[in-house]
Amino acid sequence: MGEDPNQRGNSRRWIMRAVEDSLRRLGTDHIDLYQVHRPSPDTDIEETLGALTDLVRQGKVRYLGSSTFPASQLVEAQWAARDRRLERFVCEQAPYSMLVRGIEADVLPTAARHGMGVITYSPLAGGWLSGRWRKDADLPTPSPARQRLVDRFDLSLPANQRKLEATEALAHLAEEHGLTLIELAVAFALNHPAVASVLIGPRTLDHLQTQLPAADVVLTPEVLDRVDQIVTPGTVINPADTSFTNPALQPAARRR
Repeated sequence: MGEDPNQRGNSRRWIMRAVEDSLRRLGTDHIDLYQVHRPSPDTDIEETLGALTDLVRQGKVRYLGSSTFPASQLVEAQWAARDRRLERFVCEQAPYSMLVRGIEADVLPTAARHGMGVITYSPLAGGWLSGRWRKDADLPTPSPARQRLVDRFDLSLPANQRKLEATEALAHLAEEHGLTLIELAVAFALNHPAVASVLIGPRTLDHLQTQLPAADVVLTPEVLDRVDQIVTPGTVINPADTSFTNPALQPAARRR
């Protein structure tokens, strides 16, 4: 990214330059997985996949992935790769947690149908499921970066109040089954059959040590049913937590 209007997006020119810059910074001759971070409404997917295909055939990139693509655009990319004989996206990266379940409705089943792995991120919902956000506790002060995300952390907003209520109920559920809320949260994201891997974001060794045990947690149908009662499958309590606004929902795309 940069100030130049060409230093962004999914055009062939920028992808080629960005990959060369990455290889130089990393001091390597190839990238194992190169993900397109969000669709670009002003660039045809064929142009994007064509550039990425050339990079794969040059040996500079091994596998291709997408990130925060709506399900319809995942399908479009798969069809374009098939029809144009281009390399396809083999994985999708998307936000997923007990509070942010939107991808269950379409992205996860779509990825599964097309043989794509799904790498999810933010299983703790930006810290809401860390165990620190409780009704009777002194609520944590968001980090400077998160303080700018008022719509996600301001408790005067009804959506965040509903999120706090759900978090409290999920914390009680975890305690009933001898788990920490962190363990329940990470294990929940890992449990979905379409999820291949979960990205965690510990900032300290202590954070890491609280999250690693979740890899060995087995959630029973009873626990999963209780989670579904607290947060309806396929829903997002606060839409701001999806961290991505579909371009199709922008005012310019909805109004004449």
